Amino acid sequence: MGLHEVVGDIEAAGRARAEAIMREAEEEKGRLLSDAKEKARQMMDEALREAGRQAAQIRVREMSGAELDVKRARLVMERDLLAAASEGARKKVAALPRSQDEELLLAILGKNGVPGYRIFSAKKNESFLRTRLEFTYAGNIDCLGGVLFESPDGSVRMDFTYDTILLEVVERTMRDIYEMLFPR
Repeated sequence: MGLHEVVGDIEAAGRARAEAIMREAEEEKGRLLSDAKEKARQMMDEALREAGRQAAQIRVREMSGAELDVKRARLVMERDLLAAASEGARKKVAALPRSQDEELLLAILGKNGVPGYRIFSAKKNESFLRTRLEFTYAGNIDCLGGVLFESPDGSVRMDFTYDTILLEVVERTMRDIYEMLFPR
């Protein structure tokens, strides 16, 4: 066997080995590419699941926040309407005709007055109350009407002002008022 033949055999063996290496490299490249694509698909699926989970959490938070805002706005509106209703009642009491006001004062004096006690009232009722001789008129107070009784030593006060009576009526009937204004 000659040198050319040996070189040719070595070259053929080298080419065959190179081709085998290239085939293995192509197979490895295909396998690595396939693995990389599968890993990328899994990462994409996980990222989509995580994004969906986060979107759902954000949606729940936003809905809860919106519901809270609506409840808060409703409470403010209800409070404002109740305050307006209360103010309307105060205005009606303040605008009572004089005859009706005096009838109420007489009823309060007759039912709750204690002889010897001093009387305080709104300025508008002073002249009328001064004519009631069994009571000492002690002065004016800031109120819609009605009277405040005070014992001679000042230790006992009984408040029958229209303001207090109205407040007590509103507190006692708040549930009914609320249900009339905001039926469920």
